[in-house]
Amino acid sequence: MSGAFQHNAVPSDVVSAEDAFLAFHEMTPDGFMMFRAVRAGDGAISDLQWTFVNKAGARIVGRAAEDLLGKYLLVEMPGNRDEGLFDAYVKVIETGQTWQNEFYYDHAGITGWFRTTATRSGDGLALSFADISEVRAGDKRLRDLIDSVLAFVGVLSVDGVLLEANQPAVAAAGGDRDTVIGRPFWDCYWWDVNQATKDRLKLAVASAAAGELVRYDAEIQVAGEQRLWIDFQIAPVFNSAGEVTELIPSGVDITERKLAEAHRELLIKELSHRVKNTLATIQSIAGQSIRAAETMDDFRGSFGARLRAIAASHNLLVETDHQLVPVTALVRAQVLPYASDEARVTVEGVDIDLPGEIAHALGLVLHELATNASKYGALSSQAGTVHVKWSVQDQDGVPHLHLRWLERGGPEVKTPTRRGFGTRLIERSLSADGDSAVIEHDPAGLSCRLVMGLE
Repeated sequence: MSGAFQHNAVPSDVVSAEDAFLAFHEMTPDGFMMFRAVRAGDGAISDLQWTFVNKAGARIVGRAAEDLLGKYLLVEMPGNRDEGLFDAYVKVIETGQTWQNEFYYDHAGITGWFRTTATRSGDGLALSFADISEVRAGDKRLRDLIDSVLAFVGVLSVDGVLLEANQPAVAAAGGDRDTVIGRPFWDCYWWDVNQATKDRLKLAVASAAAGELVRYDAEIQVAGEQRLWIDFQIAPVFNSAGEVTELIPSGVDITERKLAEAHRELLIKELSHRVKNTLATIQSIAGQSIRAAETMDDFRGSFGARLRAIAASHNLLVETDHQLVPVTALVRAQVLPYASDEARVTVEGVDIDLPGEIAHALGLVLHELATNASKYGALSSQAGTVHVKWSVQDQDGVPHLHLRWLERGGPEVKTPTRRGFGTRLIERSLSADGDSAVIEHDPAGLSCRLVMGLE
């Protein structure tokens, strides 16, 4: 009676739990199956027997539901054992722990990627699964697209764990995904530069997790322990409720830009230094020229010529980006303007590059020698010649330029009774330790031996 009373107490318009269960699984696009455990004599599970299959499940596996009910999983779909799925199902039944996974299945005409959840139901199993092949294909297309981007791109959890990284980023870390995926971002290979770099990244992750777009230039380490500068940013990803769900870090290589900026800064400092030195040199030359000149015209001529010598050396520096000046070009620029015929000047030596300061000093020396030769020496006559020869020799581990100036065929050279400004300028231009200038007034022609350190 009590059973009948309870049954009659349920209103006729109330849907039973079983009807609701069946209605739901007929409507859902996900496959759903139920199995009971088939046990051997020792109690071990030897197979699983179908007890329920919804329409979506039958469609996904390509079998009619009535063809599966009462059948055994390993008989009808032995691929479940080959893929390790059967063992996972047995573990669910024996432990009661729900199992979820995504896997690729290709057996007996069933091919694709599947997302599966298995949970224990009595002495059996309830299995929910969906064909995610299209989703996986979309993911692959997206990954291929991201991998084709030259920038470094990744995905972080809100607490900074690296969930994904594109191929360029992984390759920059040595090509091993296992060493970076699943680790705190600041502990990954790229950021092993110094502690300050890691600390700044931690602050950036925290700011992005709070909803802020963070961007700054960062130095990172890449495979081979090389360093790169990147334009780095972390962008938060929001859900419909406005909550940050993921963080997207990215970086574009700007190493060349950084090097160019450093180069420009160096050039500005070098230019400032060189301008100060040049002004000091001009001031000294002006004072000496005034004292040595007998008339204002003499001063204008000698001072203007020396300024042009400085300008010629400066022009060569500009042409070589203020770094190095070829010695051959410097010799020709300072000497040839004073020769009526280029054939009267011969140059001989390896064409080495001179640092800027050394080029300025040597340019002034050559100018003084050429000026003197055009006024009083070999270049003042029609038959005179000038031969300039140089080499580089090592002295105590430091390379030195050895240059010889030799005049022949000009007027007879007489030893001067006093040291002129040109001689003093040459000596002053070579005032560095180890540098020297020896001028010889041979009656057959003036000669000069120079030694200049190249560091």
